[in-house]
Amino acid sequence: MHKSPLFQRFIVVSFFLLFQTSFAIEYGGFGGRPAYPRADNPRTESIFVHTLEPGAVQKEGITVVNNSTETKTVLVYAADSTPSTGGAFACKQFSEEKTDVGSWISLNKTELTLSAGSTQIVPFTITVPANAGVGEHNGCVLIQEKKPKRDDQPGVNLSIRTGLRVAIMVPGDIERKLEIAGFDYKRQKWIIILSPRVRNAGNVSIDADVSVITRHSFGLKYAEQGGEYPVLRWETSDWNFDLPKPFFWGLYRSKFTVSYDQNPAAEIGDNTDGELTVLKGPSVWFIMLPSLLGFITQLILLGLVGALIFLYIVARRREQWIINHWVSKTLTANTDITSLAEEYNVSWKLLAKVNRLKPPYTLKKGDKLKVPPHK
Repeated sequence: MHKSPLFQRFIVVSFFLLFQTSFAIEYGGFGGRPAYPRADNPRTESIFVHTLEPGAVQKEGITVVNNSTETKTVLVYAADSTPSTGGAFACKQFSEEKTDVGSWISLNKTELTLSAGSTQIVPFTITVPANAGVGEHNGCVLIQEKKPKRDDQPGVNLSIRTGLRVAIMVPGDIERKLEIAGFDYKRQKWIIILSPRVRNAGNVSIDADVSVITRHSFGLKYAEQGGEYPVLRWETSDWNFDLPKPFFWGLYRSKFTVSYDQNPAAEIGDNTDGELTVLKGPSVWFIMLPSLLGFITQLILLGLVGALIFLYIVARRREQWIINHWVSKTLTANTDITSLAEEYNVSWKLLAKVNRLKPPYTLKKGDKLKVPPHK
């Protein structure tokens, strides 16, 4: 059965880039990058960042890149943003209504054909409405390959797209505030996954420096994970960190901190020089299971420890038996320890140990010793 256009879906390959790079964000051989990045903010090499008053007009441009070996026709269009699972940045679909930044963007071209290995700048204009609210507004400029529709092809027709974030700050009473939302862990196929959560209670996105530190129960650091992540305004973000499997099993504790610039003058990708605000999250305790080699090694070590404990217990019981059963004897003549040991049918070493004798183990008439009782 043929699928109607209602069954068409889009794959968004890149919504929001965390890396500071001048390369085009691309997939399938095509993509784009901001045409006019700012020298004072490296993040503008991958996203559009502007502070604009209500009613302001900003000229911009996106460089569309075709790195493939064939000619491609692509659509260029704007869309509003939407939070994805986990609070990350994502873009709405082409067909969805535009009510925010997506409706502020007017592109000079919406379709272009690029030969293999070529680039082209598509100018566009950002017009901020006069009634735009204070705070951060987000949208996207997307590039999508245009493919001819084939009614004879069954199944779902997938069209790949790649997008760049457009972040517009409307100045006013800006609040930059993060809150700890929780810290959980889960066990998945013998792996521990740590999940810190942070809530943005302000009205702008914030670049948060997340640090997760895991220690053994006796305090030694086992792993340190984290990085810098965006937390969108009014959203809760969570991240998953897989702990490497330890060689030995044991009790571990993880805790996390979040550092960010609370100064309202900070912007996306460019903090001020002030001191960062540090939030401390709760701790979680858990037991980690070892690797197979570690498990076998631990069994061997436990066996050795058990054997040593057994030998120690045997030695202590023997010592206690000697204390309770051996008798005191006063030598009536000079002798040597070997002859005395043979007389009582015991090891001369045991006899020397019980009586704390030192070499050369000389025994004289009148010496008092502990010896086994005669049977």
